[in-house]
Amino acid sequence: MKIYDLSAAINEELWYYGTPYVPYQSRYLATVEENGYITKEHILTSHTGTHLECAKHWWDDGECADSIELEKIAGKAKVLRLPCGEQPFYAITPEMLRAAGADKLERGDICILATGWDKRIREENYTWESPFITVESANYLLERGIKAFAIDAPMFGDPRDGMDIVPADLELPDYIFQKSGIPCILGLVGAWDLPEETFFLAAPLKIEDADGSPVRALAIEF
Repeated sequence: MKIYDLSAAINEELWYYGTPYVPYQSRYLATVEENGYITKEHILTSHTGTHLECAKHWWDDGECADSIELEKIAGKAKVLRLPCGEQPFYAITPEMLRAAGADKLERGDICILATGWDKRIREENYTWESPFITVESANYLLERGIKAFAIDAPMFGDPRDGMDIVPADLELPDYIFQKSGIPCILGLVGAWDLPEETFFLAAPLKIEDADGSPVRALAIEF
């Protein structure tokens, strides 16, 4: 058995989306010298690093991260490789998905897109120029019957649609997945090295009424 850790390390150098999000911060509340033990305070948003996006992120009455059926974020996954070549705003179309093997997706699979964009995780434009799937691609994957979606980029909609404010009249890939109850895991690292088929797991923290959550994403090759 081989286990792949697909999670970014959470530290002060980790990327974040900018305002109104906040960067990760931590400080000691107790030390061995003063208290005989160590404990720290951590400040982070629900959308920090490798994390899960759910419907609550978009709508007040949307499904919360702690309510998602665990069967949706654990199971058989297929990896589609779409090398973006670190090209900014790399739009992934249904035709590109099919060329990468998406027609082999079966109902109930988890779809993982490996683009290689995680190589730029320390660069300033990691969030603002990331690759994305088109609305047509989201509909195509929905038709394939996937139960969850994951990608090695910080978002899967066009970053030019906005981060601090998202206009109400847009049609987003996120809406298509979340209206259908498909959880999305963003910010994977190392997905390019996965086998074509694997067992995938990305469990959110059980924070009540959460609009998202950091996850420890794993792939297991038996």
